[in-house]
Amino acid sequence: MSNNDRLVDWLVKYRQRPFIQIAQRTMVTLFPIVLIGCIASLLSNVLFSENGFLGSILYINKWMPFRNVLRDIFSDISTVSIGYIATYAAYVSANLTVRRYKDGIPTAGLTALVAYLLIFQQSLRSSENVIDMRFYTANWFIFGLLVGYLVGKIFVRFGKHTGLNDFNLNSAVILKSTFANFRPILISLGAAFVIHLLFIAIRSFYIDTTITMGLSTILNNHSNYAMTLLISLVETVLSWLGFAESLRISNDMFSSEFFENLSYALTHRSIAHVPYPFTPAALYNGYGQFGGCGVALALIIAILWVSHHRNSRSVAKASSLPVFFNSNMPLIFGAVVMLNPIYVLPFIFLPIVNMLLASVLIMLHILPAIVYMVPNGTPGILTPLIGTGGDFWAVLWSVMFLILDVALYIPFVKLADKCEDRVQAQRKAGEQNEGN
Repeated sequence: MSNNDRLVDWLVKYRQRPFIQIAQRTMVTLFPIVLIGCIASLLSNVLFSENGFLGSILYINKWMPFRNVLRDIFSDISTVSIGYIATYAAYVSANLTVRRYKDGIPTAGLTALVAYLLIFQQSLRSSENVIDMRFYTANWFIFGLLVGYLVGKIFVRFGKHTGLNDFNLNSAVILKSTFANFRPILISLGAAFVIHLLFIAIRSFYIDTTITMGLSTILNNHSNYAMTLLISLVETVLSWLGFAESLRISNDMFSSEFFENLSYALTHRSIAHVPYPFTPAALYNGYGQFGGCGVALALIIAILWVSHHRNSRSVAKASSLPVFFNSNMPLIFGAVVMLNPIYVLPFIFLPIVNMLLASVLIMLHILPAIVYMVPNGTPGILTPLIGTGGDFWAVLWSVMFLILDVALYIPFVKLADKCEDRVQAQRKAGEQNEGN
């Protein structure tokens, strides 16, 4: 057996592990909701916002009536879809976990959702909102997934099948079977309540505020090149683990450097010798995010180019519009990139490769540094062009980096196809054995 075959065998076994199966099926189940939410977010923040990429180049605020109304409507759609995606993950993963081991128990998903909400609900600081929305977005997807999986396992261990799916049973039988699941409900909510108390303790003693202030102090100081690469690496690793956009590298990070660069460019009318050419916002957002975290645009092109699986190509096509405007969440869910060891190396290291190459070119004064702020939703491939004030070489090198990224993604897409072929072959063999 060749090393490649051994690798495929290991990857197939990895996919067959219970938690990974639940995680992947949860992502695929949520893919349509994520896609709709991301498109709504693009319409709200990129098209109907005067600070958005399309809104600014089309001067949307000067000629479109009810622009703000449309922006708010699509913002609401985005909020109720991707804004609560971690809670949906808890619900879906709990139901899938129960179904994997025994007949479905509808109460499991609802219990997981309530447990997740209970963990982060707090009313001790009257001056703050009771609900902190950051805990329900994709930033905390992995935690919602884990809560749902653990609640599902509790129901597998202590739960009993109900008659809720059998519409021929009378209400007395259904109610009796529902009461039979009080034990796993109480265990699940009791565990959530314990975590809830820990969360209250953290916030009551302002531990979270202290950590946030400490990070803010660090980020208001000057960075160095090693820190820039480290922050970018942590961002991509956490995103692959399920904390999407966890650090949100932006101009707010090391803002003093950004404003010093901007002041220098405006004063000298040149960006050739800005004092801080290697800021995280400039390097990572400029050359490490073509299509979002993990250089998602390169992955889409690679899938459409070499993949022979119709589902993968359909997901890539459906995700193309959001990814072009730097929203990679649909692709990560639909193509199951998150927690997938097949894509871990290119997802994590291609942004670093792009940043290193760009750094060398900036050091040699072949590329200018990215100094200017870009509108929200600016396509990653155009960020260097706008951020440098229209430098032609910036966009040319961006295209060359993207071509390199696509070439490096292709072997991993082919490996993913081989794993899918092996899984489908095993499934067909199993069906044939059952038929015989």
